[in-house]
Amino acid sequence: MAQVPEDYPMDVDVDDQSTHDDDTPQGHSRRTVIQSTSSQPGPASQSLLDNPDVIAVDETDEEDVGSSASERSIELPSDNPAGNAEGVQDTERQATTPTSAPAAMPGVQVISPLRNSPAEFKTTSPRRAAAKVESDDDSDCCSICFESWTNSGNHRLASLKCGHLFGQSCIEKWLKGQGGKCPQCNAKAKKGDIRVIYAKTVKMVDTTERDRAMRELEKEKQLRRKVELEAAQTRLQYELALQECNRIRVQLDRERQRSTQASVSGPSSSQASCSQASTSQQRRRYQFDSSVPLKGESRLLGYDAQHGTLVVSQPSPNQLFPGFGVKKVSAMDLRSVQYVSVHSKAIRDICFSGRVDGLMLTASIDKTLKITSLMSNTVVQTYHTPFPVWACCWNREDNNYVYAGLQNGSVLVFDQRDTSKHVEELAPPRARCPIVAMSYVPRDPSSSLRCGGLLLGTLQGGCFWEKTSTEYRPHPLPMEGSCTSLRFEPSTRHCLASFRPDKNHNSTRHLLCELESRLVGEDGRNHCSCHVMQTFYGGSTQKLLTRSALFASPEDPGQLLVCAGDEASTSAQIWSASTAALLQKIPTDSPVLDVCPFSINDKHQLGVLTDKLLRIYSWT
Repeated sequence: MAQVPEDYPMDVDVDDQSTHDDDTPQGHSRRTVIQSTSSQPGPASQSLLDNPDVIAVDETDEEDVGSSASERSIELPSDNPAGNAEGVQDTERQATTPTSAPAAMPGVQVISPLRNSPAEFKTTSPRRAAAKVESDDDSDCCSICFESWTNSGNHRLASLKCGHLFGQSCIEKWLKGQGGKCPQCNAKAKKGDIRVIYAKTVKMVDTTERDRAMRELEKEKQLRRKVELEAAQTRLQYELALQECNRIRVQLDRERQRSTQASVSGPSSSQASCSQASTSQQRRRYQFDSSVPLKGESRLLGYDAQHGTLVVSQPSPNQLFPGFGVKKVSAMDLRSVQYVSVHSKAIRDICFSGRVDGLMLTASIDKTLKITSLMSNTVVQTYHTPFPVWACCWNREDNNYVYAGLQNGSVLVFDQRDTSKHVEELAPPRARCPIVAMSYVPRDPSSSLRCGGLLLGTLQGGCFWEKTSTEYRPHPLPMEGSCTSLRFEPSTRHCLASFRPDKNHNSTRHLLCELESRLVGEDGRNHCSCHVMQTFYGGSTQKLLTRSALFASPEDPGQLLVCAGDEASTSAQIWSASTAALLQKIPTDSPVLDVCPFSINDKHQLGVLTDKLLRIYSWT
């Protein structure tokens, strides 16, 4: 075998035009030079391939005509344990001629043995780099809510004993509801392991000024609400005082006029005056003013005179929050409408305390009796009953007591100072049937009914529970039929009871009765009863439990008016209580469910409620 000198280069010319890459221009040739460099001197007869320390491979791209050539030199270190490790140098250089000596350019040296994996020479994927950047961004926020940490407030930076970082409020909620484990490593943790971290290098959002501003804003909102509430109360008190003053002034003028006429004229003039008053009453009537549309299934209508607010019972307008409540309508402009949720089932009765606090008492078939504040629109007290509640009322002499009329005919007495249970139960003296209406009658020693008590209307008649100092005594009233409504007028101490048609009566009846009492027996007990003064007849059908009204005439407070709905004619009828004459018939598009007279700003109005509409009529 021929001997080759140790430093003698081996030139291998490669001129394969068919194997050129697309990036190599035509007319170029490639020349590969393999050179062995030994770190130890030896004889020239030693073979080039016998244990070389370094094999140098030079590649030169040459053009056919003397253009610049590019030569690449790669040195591969040998796997000689005794020799020194040599680097692999990868340099690019430019030459003016194919035979020019290579000029080394300083570059990056990668020292690695030949047996290393080729994967170590791969470049990093851009996607992996982007994912790394994103993970770095995720480390700057709470891993529970993905919001930035703060250096103050509830979401300030905190850690567990395992070292993971979270927002303080988030990790407290997590440990409370997730069984006491770290969200990242599932290590056991408890609330005592939470440590607040005061770090300067962690990126946090400074919310100190924002938190302070939010606290100040909340304080300002509370103060503003308080001032607005006080202003509204003052305005209402002023209007109520003004109304009372005007009413007293009108009443005083009327009394003066009557006394003057009585002193000047005789009986004939008195009759003429009554005739003129009757004619004037016929001329004046209720005229339609405005209306308020309702969702449907409306049943009851009430009026809070202390705050000038009409309330209508109806289902919840929001399907996400089912139940029943009342819609508040301002009697001043009939525009301010607000819904207040109260019960889970239908409401059967509404009654107001008559005090400035604006408390509303409601009875429902969900077996509860509730007291709701219309000022805060919240339920303040709830009383549970064994049966559905059909009627309710306040004790007008002591507002601490409220009454609930049950479906089984019993009456439960509740004390607001003891919400645990009822303080007394009044069992029905007759058969057990639902109580559809009830009113409290205060004491009046100068009237025909001197004692006070509870007036009830049931589906089988009426009953009066006399209230003594120690007990309640029942007095059945001579009322026959299925009672649907019962109203008490405190100024005249008259009551109005409405009855459905039955086998003895072909039409609906509205009985105007006067309550009376007399002493009987040796112990001087009261015997309470009533006698019918007037009877008003309506249509021949009544399927719904509608409510009627008994109130003073807007023109003459000494005269009473009776208003009730009539299903047969789908209208509201108004009678004179003294003459039983039909004064007005108000047509509606559907049966009238409830009527409510009220006055505000010295203006007398009448509310007529149907299933989907509230109509307001003004006295003109």
